[in-house]
Amino acid sequence: MKLVLIQILFLFSFFNFFGQNTNNKISKIGGYQISGTITGMGKSEVFLAHYFGANQQVIKDTVFSDESGHFLFKGTEDLPEGLYLISFLKNKYLDFIIGEKQFSFETDTLDLIGKMKVYNSVNNSQFYLFQKEMSERISKVKSTDPSKLSINELNELRNSIKSFQNSWLEKNKNLLTAQFIKATLEPEIPPFNKLLKSAKDSLDFNKYQFNYYKSHYFDNFNLNDDRFLRSPFLQKKIEKYFEDLVVQESDSIVKETDRILSKIKSTDMRRYVVYKIASTYENSNIVGTDGAFVYLAEKYYIGEPELWDTSTVRRMKERIKIIKPLVNGKRIPEMFLTNPEGKEFTIASLMGNYSIIFIYDPECNHCKEETPKLLALNGFFKGKNVSVLAVSMERDKAKWLKFISEFKISSFVNGIDIHKNPSNGKEEFYTDFRNSFDVYSTPTVFILDKSKRIIGKRIPVDKIKEYIEFYEKKVATFSSAAKK
Repeated sequence: MKLVLIQILFLFSFFNFFGQNTNNKISKIGGYQISGTITGMGKSEVFLAHYFGANQQVIKDTVFSDESGHFLFKGTEDLPEGLYLISFLKNKYLDFIIGEKQFSFETDTLDLIGKMKVYNSVNNSQFYLFQKEMSERISKVKSTDPSKLSINELNELRNSIKSFQNSWLEKNKNLLTAQFIKATLEPEIPPFNKLLKSAKDSLDFNKYQFNYYKSHYFDNFNLNDDRFLRSPFLQKKIEKYFEDLVVQESDSIVKETDRILSKIKSTDMRRYVVYKIASTYENSNIVGTDGAFVYLAEKYYIGEPELWDTSTVRRMKERIKIIKPLVNGKRIPEMFLTNPEGKEFTIASLMGNYSIIFIYDPECNHCKEETPKLLALNGFFKGKNVSVLAVSMERDKAKWLKFISEFKISSFVNGIDIHKNPSNGKEEFYTDFRNSFDVYSTPTVFILDKSKRIIGKRIPVDKIKEYIEFYEKKVATFSSAAKK
């Protein structure tokens, strides 16, 4: 019974998009025409803005209300259609559909949605009628004790809500309001035509539900309608798809991105979706997804320069140049270092089944916090035959030696990029840490296998042990599967 009730509530998860407070980032642009009265607001600065993604809005106009809470947005240029908000009293706002050219409304701060009256806008009249009806139905569901209802009664409650939704959507299918609301609905999964008599049947059922849901995930969403750019729904839809339905490995991410983009012809929608997915995996916390970023950047930034300005394409080329040699599975670029005894060496000389490269700054407070944690793993490292190379980015020998002594890391292989030219005795530097190893913060950690290929990077020090154990289990699983 609880499961059925949860499903009913889940049906309305999209409802949280509407009528909430906001403190999101706002940037200013232009104007339009809307007349409004919000009783109880008094004199206040009022903003008209459209959504751009789920957590950013673009201001189109700013006015001040009078003592009665009346205000007027008025401009000579048409507003692009989409979901807008009128923000007031710092953190209060109302959502409106911009479909008609001119409309007015009145409401009260005591009950913004319940007291709402809209004039000359079918989109917004239906929008608020829908919200009021849904609010009443949701309140009824939330107040229901599932233990006092039978499964049939709960199903009737759920079906009555679905029936209302379907009827409303059919009646208003030509309205932009309906397009937005429809886009938030989950795909309806048909019944599974097989009795669950065994564990295999249950597994087949779960696979069926997952595969159907995934393949029909975008059925209610028009990926070529630019109006969704001015809404929170597109960003939420893309994020949920990749977080919940896509295996977080480069090959899967690439495959799914290509599949989605093959459906998108709109230039603006294409540009946003590429940006959203690529930026997610540029510096993802999930190890092994950097290859997806490189692929997407090369194919959709460099390969489709007409989508971008020249500076964006140039910056992307520069970024790829740094990241591509550091993708998981590639042999790490060489470092040319000198140890405390003055002997030169490289990463290739490190011994062991694994190598940890710990790049730090001797004066970095975070490095000072993480170094003792790394030292505490010495027992684990010995058991797994792991070499640890601690490298100072700062080319100051005194600071470097002081750091080694203070934190007692002489058991590590210690290196610094200082080399004496044998012909003139002058110090020379050979390793570009920032551009060759993408060190934009310290400490930066790389984990290498026996062949000095990258198997992990930017792993927090307290997660290194866990990561190596996970990696070994993964390799063992693949080896076992290959033998079969």
